[in-house]
Amino acid sequence: MQVFNYQEKANDFSVPFDWDADDYNIDYLIDEVAEKFFDERKAVGNAWRPTFFGVINLKQKLGDLGSLVRDDIIIMSQKAVDILRPLIQASVEFLPYKTEVGLYYLVNVLDEGDYLDRAQTECDRILPNGLCAGITRFVFDENKLKGKHIFRIPDRPTTRFISGEFIAMCRQHGLQGIELTDKAKVWDSEVSIKP
Repeated sequence: MQVFNYQEKANDFSVPFDWDADDYNIDYLIDEVAEKFFDERKAVGNAWRPTFFGVINLKQKLGDLGSLVRDDIIIMSQKAVDILRPLIQASVEFLPYKTEVGLYYLVNVLDEGDYLDRAQTECDRILPNGLCAGITRFVFDENKLKGKHIFRIPDRPTTRFISGEFIAMCRQHGLQGIELTDKAKVWDSEVSIKP
């Protein structure tokens, strides 16, 4: 089993989301949606008021996967959602919005769990609440990760983690826009120290 960071390749790809002159759209997304709902692991539901968004950077290739501002605000194309939905549907909320290049989605990752093996994870210090701060080496509990393909952990709430199966599906179907190499890998059960 392998775990990767969801890591955008921002220098090579862009995803459609308009940076309008007055920054209304980006302010709406960050202030009214991401901080109120995504950061609290809540479904957006009736608060989602999609509008039309354009393309950030036409000089770059258009990605199927990406993020906005930071890697915890995930964006996927219709193609990516169609391919990855069977893996991640139980862990996320898809929020559609129209663009000049088709339908795209913000992906609200709702699955946050205690998936770390803290006895083997290396970090700078253990906080009073038991969480690891300054993680230098991740070790996950393989049993708790069965069937998990996109998730968060309370120790790193702004990081989105994805499974090796997620990466394999992206490679198999030619989805682009995120790091699909071992550069983004944070843990591999085959090379992890066993108790």
